[in-house]
Amino acid sequence: MKIISANYKLIQNDEPLTLTMGNFDGLHLGHQQLIQRVVAYTDTKHAVLTFDPHPSSILRKQAFKTLTQKNDKIELFSRFGLDYVFIIDFNLEFSNLTVEEFIQFLRRINVKRLVIGRDARFAYRGVGTIADLKKWFIVDIVEDMLYNNTRLSTTYVKDFLLAGDLASARKLLNRDYHIKGEVVHGNHIGHKLGFPTANIDYDHYFLPESGVYYVRVQYKGIWYHAMANIGNNPTLNFSFEKRLEIYILDFDQNIYGKTLEIVFFQRLRNVLKFKGKKELIEQLKMDEIEVRKLTNQKIMI
Repeated sequence: MKIISANYKLIQNDEPLTLTMGNFDGLHLGHQQLIQRVVAYTDTKHAVLTFDPHPSSILRKQAFKTLTQKNDKIELFSRFGLDYVFIIDFNLEFSNLTVEEFIQFLRRINVKRLVIGRDARFAYRGVGTIADLKKWFIVDIVEDMLYNNTRLSTTYVKDFLLAGDLASARKLLNRDYHIKGEVVHGNHIGHKLGFPTANIDYDHYFLPESGVYYVRVQYKGIWYHAMANIGNNPTLNFSFEKRLEIYILDFDQNIYGKTLEIVFFQRLRNVLKFKGKKELIEQLKMDEIEVRKLTNQKIMI
């Protein structure tokens, strides 16, 4: 799989392509259905066109939380037998392309067939339609995938994560939800409580609902069982910004500045405000017992 990440003006290709395009945030089952249709064609090379950063972060001029970041999407795309992944450096110039300019770009990179959803839109303010594409390309329209009679979308996955419903998010993603983040220094409150935690800079990743979770953490190619807390720490060391803290079981290494992969497996409870340190410690001990009971469960990554 060849990855071409550049300004759209610099992207070149001479081989005929069957291509699907979109943000592909999360690469859920609906996205996977499009890619599987692309690779089923045998008369062209197979390609995906996506954008980085997420268009919403540029158009709204503020950070936008995503289920996947650039490297995550590349790794997920690699599972499908694609020949090319085009990652366009998304900027205001690209967002302002007219329908005609966008179509000329697709023709320039030798797109012959497009595989798209029935509501696909493109070009400036999404004014480009399937009818516009059909004038120049073979267009294969893939019907929406439904879950509980609702169209599968990235927003739908986020809704389940916000509800703490990891099982439904898992079904729509076809894998457990995972993110990556760098371990940064905190206030070392966890260490004083007997539960030393790794404070995670989760960057622009979308976090599930606040609460305590059973997670697994990958460090240097090894997976560890862990307990995660997402929230504002209402009992001790309150924070206005939501924090992600990881207590890794049976682990004693200095990992400041290191990147961890974190897979959310099961939500244990809500965030609670305790009367004091003693009550908090007792609850953490019970949480750890629950996590250890779950350590033999199967995980999909």
